[in-house]
Amino acid sequence: MIIEKIMEIKDTLEETFLKEDIYTNIGKTERILSIVGGTYIAFKGIRNIFSSPIMASGELVVGYKLLQRGISGYSEITEKLENEIEGPEPILIIK
Repeated sequence: MIIEKIMEIKDTLEETFLKEDIYTNIGKTERILSIVGGTYIAFKGIRNIFSSPIMASGELVVGYKLLQRGISGYSEITEKLENEIEGPEPILIIK
């Protein structure tokens, strides 16, 4: 019963949130962890909005960015690191 529910949730996630396209540059595991972590941090920020508004606003921003990263499958940081590894384009100097 529980395994069937887990498989159903997994299939639903793969059909909706985890579809890959040409802009996807992070893997499924990383996307799932970003969605789970972002949801947790965002809810924590909502819960603390009145007791600690500055900390809660930071948590909401971080939670939102993690959710956006997980749902879209695109990470600006990953793209920058991948481009940095390749190095700059070579320049041909002709005298």
